[in-house]
Amino acid sequence: MAKSVISIVLFFLWSPIFSQSKNDITVAFYNCENFFDTTNDPEKNDDEFLPESLKKWDQEKYHHKLQKVAQVLDSTVFGIHLPEMVGLAEIENKEVLQDLITKTQFKNKKYGAICTTGKDERSIDVGLIYDKSKFTLIHYEELDATNNASDEYKTRNILLANLKSTNGDLIYVFVNHWPSRRFGELKSEAKRIYAAQVLRNKIDLIFKLNANAKIIVMGDFNDYPDNSSILNTLKANNQLNSTNNLYNPFYQLDKNKQGTVFYNNEWRCFDQIMVSQGFIKPNSGYFFNTKNAFILHKDFVMHKNKKTGKQTPNRTYGPKNKYYNGYSDHLCVYIRLDVK
Repeated sequence: MAKSVISIVLFFLWSPIFSQSKNDITVAFYNCENFFDTTNDPEKNDDEFLPESLKKWDQEKYHHKLQKVAQVLDSTVFGIHLPEMVGLAEIENKEVLQDLITKTQFKNKKYGAICTTGKDERSIDVGLIYDKSKFTLIHYEELDATNNASDEYKTRNILLANLKSTNGDLIYVFVNHWPSRRFGELKSEAKRIYAAQVLRNKIDLIFKLNANAKIIVMGDFNDYPDNSSILNTLKANNQLNSTNNLYNPFYQLDKNKQGTVFYNNEWRCFDQIMVSQGFIKPNSGYFFNTKNAFILHKDFVMHKNKKTGKQTPNRTYGPKNKYYNGYSDHLCVYIRLDVK
């Protein structure tokens, strides 16, 4: 009995999550999968998620969704404390974020919320919540990732937030949700490359001001780390000390088939968090240890097929609007930033 207790204690102490100090922070990204409220917005295409729709999306289901999103994010730090910075995709509006930070365990601390206002065909956007005791919002803007010259397809804007940390760091945070592969990977690839170029152009402007700028790029990219949009256009790879390139810790996780989506019968990383070289060996402030990148692959967010035994993300809805009361079709990703 005594040995069992000691083993449990040692596991907690040696776990990369439990070894956090009070000054370290967790940065997470989560594609929530259709995080809509229940109110009809005449300016949005939200009819699918209303009480009178086929999905019968009502207040009870919306409340469940709030609690489940909060549970996932809370689990990135094993309930010790909440993540200090979270990017989210597939949210309808800022009101959804406000409910998340006021009607769940996030209400125990003060969080700020930002949401884009793009013209996505499905009326979904990206957002960011941040711990106001750790960060002050200096500025935010939206980058238009839609190539208006190519066709009428509209995608989500990219969110850029400048956050000033209490330790003095100025951090540039980009939250992305690039065009899907709905029309096929190759047919839709140009749309993602265009989004990558818009993002890269902005990053280059930041590097002109400060070559050691601390930049975090997170999102659902609908491309893998080794696809051209990320590897060549965005210039994100697994190389350390590569001038002006981003370091992508999910490159190796993807190679190891530790994915965030179960796509074409395999696990791959659509969802990723990347950092600039300024986080690798800074003189002060936050730094990133390349081992501290994770995917929340827990049983409670998974569905196990009774016939095959395979696990896939436990979704909110299945085919024919069947309500599963699940979490999302994506898994959450997160990193830890230590303090030098």
